[in-house]
Amino acid sequence: MVWDRHVAEDLMSETVLQAYEAFPRLRDEAAFASFLLTIAHRVVKRHRWRRRLFGEYNEEAALNQPHSDPLPDEQTDAALLRDALTRLPASQREAVVLADVLDMPYEEIRRIQGGTLSGVKTRVRRGRAALARLLTDDVAPALEEDVAELVSNSPIVLP
Repeated sequence: MVWDRHVAEDLMSETVLQAYEAFPRLRDEAAFASFLLTIAHRVVKRHRWRRRLFGEYNEEAALNQPHSDPLPDEQTDAALLRDALTRLPASQREAVVLADVLDMPYEEIRRIQGGTLSGVKTRVRRGRAALARLLTDDVAPALEEDVAELVSNSPIVLP
């Protein structure tokens, strides 16, 4: 009923399992062969339906499938940036996001936030400086720990 030996073994195993689970419902022992063949027919029919609906699995094609997920280091950078942004005052955070993330001109930001153009420029400049300070404070200790671990684990070579 199928052309692949491994698929046939899988379908046979599924047939035996279903027959074992349904065995108490068998009324006549003489009908066991037709009982088993009926289950096998239904299992193969379901297998063909699934293969036609979902297609065959191809490992090589699955591995070559492009993905849009960011890389782990980019996810970490984005998480650090989000955390640092939440620690900024609301007006600075909004100004930095509008200017640097959404790339809006300062005049548009002034219309959104209100105030003067020089006030918007000041909020963006102060927000960027605070963000740089927060990111440096968060990253520097982690880098120092990594360097210390590398130094402690590396063998000392004397000339």
